[in-house]
Amino acid sequence: MKFRHLLAALLIVSPLAHATSFDCKKASTYVEKTICSSPLLGKLDDALADNYRDMLATNLGDGPDNKSLKKEQRAWIAQRNKCTTEKCLVDLYRKRVDDVCDAPVVSGVHAACVQSSDIQ
Repeated sequence: MKFRHLLAALLIVSPLAHATSFDCKKASTYVEKTICSSPLLGKLDDALADNYRDMLATNLGDGPDNKSLKKEQRAWIAQRNKCTTEKCLVDLYRKRVDDVCDAPVVSGVHAACVQSSDIQ
């Protein structure tokens, strides 16, 4: 009996269970709701968040807070928020997941990034 309740709880939560970089319970825009309802977009969002965080921790040579990476990310989010289809979002996410890690590291070790081709 407990197993059925656990299974039912997992099924109810499953559309929101995949990881995202934001709280899906607070999703209000088309883009946020689409990311939360798509397992693929949830994985891409999570990979992008990880890659971005890890690259922010590296020395990209433009100051301690990596201003250019942050500026690029804000511009990308503005572009992403204009998407009106899931395909648009997937295409933008795949490109950004890879682009975030293309920046050369000035000193230290380059972050170990996830590639979009690894996400299905």
